Amino acid sequence: MPTTKVSIPGIHCEGCSRLIQDVSKDSTGVQSVRVDLVQKTVDIDHDDRFVLGDWKSEIESLNPDYKVHPLS
Repeated sequence: MPTTKVSIPGIHCEGCSRLIQDVSKDSTGVQSVRVDLVQKTVDIDHDDRFVLGDWKSEIESLNPDYKVHPLS
């Protein structure tokens, strides 16, 4: 299963983590999401249906501080 890693510098608390995880559950192709609040990164395990651009738009619409930067 592919994994995509992104940086979201605007995440800062457990509430951010839960929100990103909850919203990601409904994203097409997403299997699991791990948020690292210290590194401010998110690892997304997904299948071939996952579209990073769609997920990015959804996450960035949640909070003006959430700017998604792909790392891998």
